[in-house]
Amino acid sequence: MTAITINIPNHEVSFFKKMISKMGWTYTENDVVKTEATPKEQVLAKIDHALGQLRQMKDGELEGINAEELVNEL
Repeated sequence: MTAITINIPNHEVSFFKKMISKMGWTYTENDVVKTEATPKEQVLAKIDHALGQLRQMKDGELEGINAEELVNEL
């Protein structure tokens, strides 16, 4: 077996974990070295999360709330 080390932006880690899983490859959490995300990476991660939630709503996997309920929660 061969081990490969790659450097990727923090906001892309979940994508690579999914890809690794789909390919049938393995990794351990000990193999994942995390660093502090830059402000840009933090913003991209938040956008990626929001888009993921939108996809889940579109696919019926996540139920949204209307604006009035949102304001009432605040």
